[in-house]
Amino acid sequence: MLQHSKRTLTRQQQRQLWERRRRAHQTRRAIRKQERLQQAKHRSPSKRSRQTPSAVKADQTKAAPGQSPAVRRSRRYSQDKFVRPYRQTPSTQSGLLAYVIRLSILGAGVAAIAGTVLSVIDPKPRSVPASSHSSSNLAAFAPPTKAKEQGQPQKQGQPIKPKTFDPPAETPQSLFYRWSQEPRLNRLIREGQELSAIKQQIQQWSAAQPELSPALFFLNPDTGDYLDINSTDSISAASTIKIPVLLAFFEDVDAGKIALDESLVMRQDLVASEAGSMQYQQVGTRFSALETAEYMIAISDNTATNMLIDRLGGAQKLNQRFKSWGLKHTVIRNPLPDLEGTNTISPRDMATLMLKLRNEDLLLPKSRGQALDILRQTVTKTLLPQGLDKDANIAHKTGDIGSVVGDIGLIDMPNGQHYVAAILVQRPHNDPRAQELIRKISKLTYQTFRAQGQPGEAATPPELAN
Repeated sequence: MLQHSKRTLTRQQQRQLWERRRRAHQTRRAIRKQERLQQAKHRSPSKRSRQTPSAVKADQTKAAPGQSPAVRRSRRYSQDKFVRPYRQTPSTQSGLLAYVIRLSILGAGVAAIAGTVLSVIDPKPRSVPASSHSSSNLAAFAPPTKAKEQGQPQKQGQPIKPKTFDPPAETPQSLFYRWSQEPRLNRLIREGQELSAIKQQIQQWSAAQPELSPALFFLNPDTGDYLDINSTDSISAASTIKIPVLLAFFEDVDAGKIALDESLVMRQDLVASEAGSMQYQQVGTRFSALETAEYMIAISDNTATNMLIDRLGGAQKLNQRFKSWGLKHTVIRNPLPDLEGTNTISPRDMATLMLKLRNEDLLLPKSRGQALDILRQTVTKTLLPQGLDKDANIAHKTGDIGSVVGDIGLIDMPNGQHYVAAILVQRPHNDPRAQELIRKISKLTYQTFRAQGQPGEAATPPELAN
């Protein structure tokens, strides 16, 4: 259609132009209306329509009086446009495809950026060796080879083992996690410093007496200084085995399994010779559980020890408990007095146990205090206590059989610090030089630990200064 300016056309020409435009517009509307009517005839009834097809048709053909056919057709169209289902036009389909393509391009770009960042952070190659567990797992799901297919068929009723992946390798734990899970004694040793000068002096004393074989472990947890000579050797325990029995007893007291005033009966099979006075009582005599524990430590009563071991469930259950505490060499194999030395400990085990008693939550505060009070009642004071000053306080237990003599203790020093001491000396039968060696080592270590805790005093004990 030619476009004309209003200034160049006359009024009559303008009226003719607008008339042609109106007729063209009416023609286009009629064509579109006819197309919509044709589409409505071929379209299936919509599910959204609540009327039946017959009701819809009757409603469409029904007209009010005076309505023209054009009005009826417009009424049918107004009803059809509300029930007409959605149809995707070619333009809608092309738009959706373009949207999917754009999302794909965006995802590929994000993946490329993430891969670049990861390669910068961790440039290590992630190649998996051919012998890794993942390849073996994938092989389990591979189709059977011809050799397997030609083999004997699987028997009916035979259970089929489920295919499972191997557990993933443990990821490295944080430094704090490893620190919190590490046994306290091991951590103190790792972070502390060994007293090399004292160790050299003790080794010289031992070399001068080759018949004596000392095994010891001393540790000051306040400073981290320690002394270690053959501390992990498994050695005959003698009566020092009574320390873990005592702590197991108070652990059951805390758990409510044993009462302190519970009555224990001395049976004939529990009576033991050598140390103690309960053996001279009549069989069937009753003792309270607390009294029995005091006899076991204070005068090293073997009968009392056997009674407590029996009440705690026997040697096997106690050995399992010792293992749960982290003790590797502490084992009860025979009842007391065990002169053959079959019951064993190690100085490291006993130091671990005394450190638990002093600083950790092995026992409740009340039971911990009672256990320490009982250990302070030990009558025999000829070993570790002889190397201490009078103002020091020691809770300990000695052990003495023909082949071994030793002492396990927890020493509180006047400077406010404390240390654990565990020493055993293997010797010729009843050789008294072993006791003297223990006293000399006790004095040397005590003076060293005490000097380190007092500023202004020499860190080197007098024995090493000369």
